[in-house]
Amino acid sequence: METTEDIGKVVAVNGSKIKIEIERGGGCKSCAMRGMCFAKNSPAIFELESDLALAQGDKVSLEIAPATRILGSITIFLVPVIFLFLGFIIASQWLGELASIGVSFASMAASFLIVRWVDRRFGKQLDIRIGEKL
Repeated sequence: METTEDIGKVVAVNGSKIKIEIERGGGCKSCAMRGMCFAKNSPAIFELESDLALAQGDKVSLEIAPATRILGSITIFLVPVIFLFLGFIIASQWLGELASIGVSFASMAASFLIVRWVDRRFGKQLDIRIGEKL
């Protein structure tokens, strides 16, 4: 299985549990949607298990499976768009255009709650591993 790597910094070590702050790559800086993946002013922190001898401040490579990246992108970007269009299509069967637009945006807002629930429920099961100490 081919993986892509990101760089992270160890911010805490508690036995085999390691908290890593991911460094946003060059692609993140130029991406107009960078605020969607991570909160704008807070770092992305992952808690992973590793048997490597790591200390706070160490830099490590994170191996993120392509399927994990694709699933994350679909969840974050495609699900709200689907809810937007489905909300409009379903509402337009019974309501006028303006009301249907309102329902479509409300359904998109609801999709963000669903995305958040999915993240909290299944986020820890994603295929992210510490590759090596840099």
